[in-house]
Amino acid sequence: YRVLRLITWLPRGGIERKIVAVLPRLDRNLFDTHLCCIRERGPLADELEQQGIPVHVVPFRTRWDVKGLRALAELVKREQIDLIHAHMYRANTPATALKLAGLDVAVIGHYHNIGTWESWRQRFLDRFLANKRDMNLAVSEAVRQDVLRTLQLPEEKVRVLHNGVDLEEFRPVEPTQRIQLREELGLPRNATVVMMAARFVTQKNHAWVVANIQPVMDEHPDLVVAFAGTGPEEARVRHQAAASRHAKRFVFLGQRTDIANVLAAADISILPSSREGFSNAILESLACGLPVIASRVGGNAEVLVSGENGFLLDMHDAEPAPLPDRDQFLAALRLLAGDAEKRTQMGQAALATARRFSLDTMVEATSRLYLELLSR
Repeated sequence: YRVLRLITWLPRGGIERKIVAVLPRLDRNLFDTHLCCIRERGPLADELEQQGIPVHVVPFRTRWDVKGLRALAELVKREQIDLIHAHMYRANTPATALKLAGLDVAVIGHYHNIGTWESWRQRFLDRFLANKRDMNLAVSEAVRQDVLRTLQLPEEKVRVLHNGVDLEEFRPVEPTQRIQLREELGLPRNATVVMMAARFVTQKNHAWVVANIQPVMDEHPDLVVAFAGTGPEEARVRHQAAASRHAKRFVFLGQRTDIANVLAAADISILPSSREGFSNAILESLACGLPVIASRVGGNAEVLVSGENGFLLDMHDAEPAPLPDRDQFLAALRLLAGDAEKRTQMGQAALATARRFSLDTMVEATSRLYLELLSR
């Protein structure tokens, strides 16, 4: 069977990294897999091609760009594609348009977050298109319920395909290796390291972390807060951290391609986002044996159990987006920062959770779904 994954482009984001991890693992005897970007290639395209997955580019100026649709249809015909698996509204739309135009191809639309529709027109159109697809996927039950409710779809039209984590790449390391990693990253050897691995965008709440974490830093002089990632909010958060009383204990690691090493060097992982679908950063942290403090949003409650493998923070209404409970955040941090034994205990529970969400499990589920749809 010939499969085409369709996406806007391939930056170093969580969704895109997951695609690059999954596609080469699909059985090559069953699936000849291609990927098509509808904007530009992006930095992960080379990695995918090095693993034998062809990457095509068909530029779309708008979601209904007639020239783009024609070129995409030509690609589908030329490569004799049997199934298109599209990601997010921007790619889901043209993929479904080809089916409406009469191409004999199965279509999957994939939803990665909650509340992704920007207007009532998008919701109205997507409701129509989602009904025409062979299947719609959601990265968590929370996202599935959001899609069902917003688009008013029948239950059987949307399934959950949880993200998976590569347990060979993301794993705990020995104490000596951890010290070596810290030295390479410029982190103090004996610090308690709180890591936040996330793009610097408003919904992740980096600025909220800097503003609220300092009371715990006052009480724990060995506590260091490290941020891995880049994005539009980075300059503002760097300035905010530099102006704080603990400026030297905020570390900015920039864009990283070695997130497994970054997490393995830490003691605690945090992700106090206002919005999530099903966080890859949380799964990767758990697989590295880290307790995770995260917001009770999206699918986070499908992997985190407060007091067992981490802590979930209740959300409070705020503008422009809800914010996590500050007191719960500080209480969870105080507990973990002051109790190495508790961190170890919760880290063991974190590992057990990660094993239930392995990348192999995700690959097998993807393969089963493809075979089911292609045999209809």
